[in-house]
Amino acid sequence: MVAASAGSAYAGGFASARFGGEHGNPVTDNATAVYYNPAGLALGSGTRLFVEGLLIYRAAEYERPQGAINNIGDGEAGTPTEAVGGNSGTSSVSNILASPFVGVASDLGVKNLGVGFAIFAPFGGQASWDKNNDYKDNTIYPGAYDGVQRWATMDGSIKAVYASGAAAYRLPAQGLSFGASVSAVSQSVNTIRARTALGNDDLVAGDGNLSEGRSHVDVSGLSVAAGLGIVWDASESLRFGVSYQSQPGFGETTLEGDLNFKFGNSQSDTTAIAFTQSLPDVTRFGVSFQANEKLQLRLSGDYTRWSVMTNQCLMDAADSGADCSLNANGGAIDETQSVIVNIERNWEDTFGVRAGASYWLNSKTELAGGLAYDSTAVPDETMDPAFIDTNKVIGVFGGRFRLAESMLLNVSYTHVYYITREVDPRERDAMGNEIGFSAPSATPDQAGKYTQNIGLINLGMEYEF
Repeated sequence: MVAASAGSAYAGGFASARFGGEHGNPVTDNATAVYYNPAGLALGSGTRLFVEGLLIYRAAEYERPQGAINNIGDGEAGTPTEAVGGNSGTSSVSNILASPFVGVASDLGVKNLGVGFAIFAPFGGQASWDKNNDYKDNTIYPGAYDGVQRWATMDGSIKAVYASGAAAYRLPAQGLSFGASVSAVSQSVNTIRARTALGNDDLVAGDGNLSEGRSHVDVSGLSVAAGLGIVWDASESLRFGVSYQSQPGFGETTLEGDLNFKFGNSQSDTTAIAFTQSLPDVTRFGVSFQANEKLQLRLSGDYTRWSVMTNQCLMDAADSGADCSLNANGGAIDETQSVIVNIERNWEDTFGVRAGASYWLNSKTELAGGLAYDSTAVPDETMDPAFIDTNKVIGVFGGRFRLAESMLLNVSYTHVYYITREVDPRERDAMGNEIGFSAPSATPDQAGKYTQNIGLINLGMEYEF
């Protein structure tokens, strides 16, 4: 289930770690501590099984203006005036997705010890965009049927699935717990997008023949990541936690697979590629305060180093010496480089902060809620419909219900409101040409208006042995 699923991004970049609901934080003691803070595994006793499913609904729109089109005109390469609606207008997506978390934590019968294992997907996004029915069955401009967002994405997913083991030990006299984790990370990218040989959005070439084509990237790879954490119980009612999760592969990772592409009326071709990208490391902090037997207050935050995501580069796998060292404008340094396509990202670090509380109606019923803010990773220059990211406000409400002495039901709803974002078209030079990235990094302008909302239902069970 985990390997076949992908959540939708609802934190900076395409971070999707919301498993655990209000109790998924750096001071938790359940099995989600394997990821959020491994030191928390030493805070519980016995064996605790945690199984949760996240049901996600995503609705988004992208409105592309005519000013974003590379070339408009008749009798030459570009977008003919009669087909402007094929490269401008509004596209939408509404998908229902699922993402599970399965974990177990135990003291193995040893006091102050905690070990755990979990499988989950903290990074991921998946979308299948609606079609532009104005161009259904259009034989002159068939590509326009796939929507104006097609130059960035039509259908695809990107995800990182973790299989993590962790251990922790508690020093009760000092109130300190220390933990560490090691993860095997399976990354994959599978996406289809429109593309031309020149990296623009021309529908037709200068000879009047079809210019628009398609590219399909299907790559995957394995890497290793690690985590560290500390929890300090300053008193019986006050707890602090800090954790660090490394980058997968501790830096840039290389995925392997195929690129299938077809330009215009030419035959399709498949090339074995090496695909490079860098996922971020994450630092988290958290504090909880038990105000009284019925009320607990929590504050947590994270700093995610998305600035390492500078590009996603596709290189010819046949060239063992290929690298993606490019000029400042994304152009090749020399003609011998085997870079087929490079997608500039140049993302920025993000931060998030969340305040929450729990209130116990009785020994069997806990109500919990919270409010969070999360910043955007994506700058205007590289914003596109594949990764819609804006500053966002996140609200959550739910509860934990003890169904039996050893069984808890977790239910919560989270709503992620993305603040509407508008990106201006690229500047043009005196000749009217766009000022953008150069080949092999050239891409169509993705200026326009972006709106998005995501709703998540967490449904989980905790069983204590």
